[in-house]
Amino acid sequence: MTDYLDTIREAVLDEANFVRATFSGQQRGQTNPWQRLELRPVEVQGKRHLQFSFFDEKQNIVKNYAGSTAVTELNHALALPFRNFHIITQSETIQINLSKKGKAIINRHAAEKPQVVDLAHDRAKNTILSEGDDIPFLKVMGVMRADGRIKADHRSKFQQINAFLKILAEIDEIATLPEPVRMIDFGCGNAYLTFAAYHYLHNILGKQARIVGVDGQEKLIARNQQRAQALDWDGLTFEQGLIIDYQAVPPPDIVVALHACDTATDDTLAQGIRWQSQVIIAAPCCHHHLQVQLKERPSPPEFAAVMRYGLLHERLGDILTDAFRAAILRMHGYQVTALQFISPEHTPKNLLLRAVKKGDGGEETAVAEYTQLQQYWQVAPYLAQLLKIHQ
Repeated sequence: MTDYLDTIREAVLDEANFVRATFSGQQRGQTNPWQRLELRPVEVQGKRHLQFSFFDEKQNIVKNYAGSTAVTELNHALALPFRNFHIITQSETIQINLSKKGKAIINRHAAEKPQVVDLAHDRAKNTILSEGDDIPFLKVMGVMRADGRIKADHRSKFQQINAFLKILAEIDEIATLPEPVRMIDFGCGNAYLTFAAYHYLHNILGKQARIVGVDGQEKLIARNQQRAQALDWDGLTFEQGLIIDYQAVPPPDIVVALHACDTATDDTLAQGIRWQSQVIIAAPCCHHHLQVQLKERPSPPEFAAVMRYGLLHERLGDILTDAFRAAILRMHGYQVTALQFISPEHTPKNLLLRAVKKGDGGEETAVAEYTQLQQYWQVAPYLAQLLKIHQ
């Protein structure tokens, strides 16, 4: 166990080469007060310090230490039960993940070009990708200029990419998936997030990855494939097809659909559940199927004051649809989190369902909650129809 800690300590304390590091996740059976710790060198009043940025769900605490104090604080940080360690130096990237049994899995990859040490004290916080870094896929996608600056009309997209990568980084199970990690992105469209996922898995986590972007538009598929080839990313491919008809052999570890319209989200969830994928991520868009049923059926009298208004009626339908989806995922052994994807100022459809497979058996409470909800509203959720769940 001390070997991997020595590797981390040596890299972080190498003042000539250390660029930045991220500690994340939680060791099995341990309690960690922090979701993530970010380390990087900074210059304060002309002196080099090591900056510690501690993140939990509500706050970001930043502390700067120099000299022997920095060494002491680093040792304290290494004593915390973090599970994943990502260290970048000028010459290489080091990825260390602890297995469920506590075994350290270490991957080291030489940098394609020397990384730049940024000693600026103030910089954007809480992001996976940083403006000013050399990130080739963002340049190919037209998000980043040649000098590393984000284009003004693509800042919202850059924020969305970082938000998505943060969601991936919070899933500990991804770091320990067997290689190659397989992922399918349904309804990939222009594939900004598909490319971002490949960059995260391949370049940040240092894993072999096989990602397929699926979409119905032939022109988008051709353009995305050309961009992947320009980056020499053989593990990223694109195919034209329909979600519900798509065949995957072997089945993917990760299934994603972001802003798939109406029942396309249900098609994605059904595919992921049937494949027993380890991770399913869906950001639903439009909920017409259940909305129609709510309009056709008499509403419970307790909700008369809600159903009187079209906007409230619509939002209630959205909430019910995603509540049914979450319950069904839980019934199939998934731990589900409903969270805000990006700020509502970018899109009102900002809810995201993140499901991580925890076992073959489902939650007992999920079946009861689903049944009570379905009987109360007397509706037939489309995902339940796809999976032949008794109504």
